[in-house]
Amino acid sequence: MTRKPLAYSGRSRNEMGLLRRLPIVAAAVCLLVGAAACGGYGDDKKSEEGTTTIGGVQAESHGTKDVSGETGKVEIEMYDNYFEPTILEGKPGQKVTIELKNEGKVAHTFTISEQSVDQEVEPADEAEVDVTFPESGELTFVCKFHQSSGMVGALKPAS
Repeated sequence: MTRKPLAYSGRSRNEMGLLRRLPIVAAAVCLLVGAAACGGYGDDKKSEEGTTTIGGVQAESHGTKDVSGETGKVEIEMYDNYFEPTILEGKPGQKVTIELKNEGKVAHTFTISEQSVDQEVEPADEAEVDVTFPESGELTFVCKFHQSSGMVGALKPAS
């Protein structure tokens, strides 16, 4: 009895190794493209990134935006462990509606205890809150789930 040879795939060991690594290479390319896309702020008036201390908590700064001339909604994006922009500046006593957009992978809150504001926002969801800028000083807002990780921001009267 003669045996027939198994079908030959026509692929060398090098090609097979490359095929096994392809998902890893694709994931690395996606991460690099995603990181590059996160740079820049556009034309909004915002400050540079860095670190800052807000309400006694060390936080990453993802910009300051002056909204003192705004009459509509003001947007804050919530990422995993930071707000963008981190600081909003407005006229003392100015009331604004903040549109919260959770761009992170977990739920976040926008909480200002002094104004009884506590809004939870699920990933990929949006919500709105009404806030009033302080007459002086700074008013801290936090994500109560991630405050210890530095997820804090502030409302400040424009100088």
